[in-house]
Amino acid sequence: MATKIRLRRMGARNNPFYRLVVADSRFATTGRYLEVLGWYDPKQADKNFSVKVDRVDHWLGTGAQMSATAKSLIKKARAGEGVEPGSAPEEKQVDTQALIEAVPETVEKPEPVAEEAPAEESADAAAEEVAAEEAPEKQES
Repeated sequence: MATKIRLRRMGARNNPFYRLVVADSRFATTGRYLEVLGWYDPKQADKNFSVKVDRVDHWLGTGAQMSATAKSLIKKARAGEGVEPGSAPEEKQVDTQALIEAVPETVEKPEPVAEEAPAEESADAAAEEVAAEEAPEKQES
């Protein structure tokens, strides 16, 4: 059974909300589902979603695939569990001075390769010697 973690639309016209469900991929989008993993309300201003991360991990362990929207929602839930979506998590400060010092100031350039013209000359000289040896000597009669 190919299971998918996806959103199922609920609510009335012009007032949607979604349930995060696990369903067989062959089931209709609004049809049967195996388990409800959370909800998402796009119209709510403050905390507008809830996800059972431990159950998501269980289903991912059994081979379930996530839809793109469900993946985004689960990623937000993992980043700030219990935190309202409007507040961003703290970002780590990067020490740029240490990074600049870590990069070597000069990069050693490789020596230019010598031209192979002398090798060609020796090949030409060898060819002339072979031609001279093969040429028959003229005998005077």
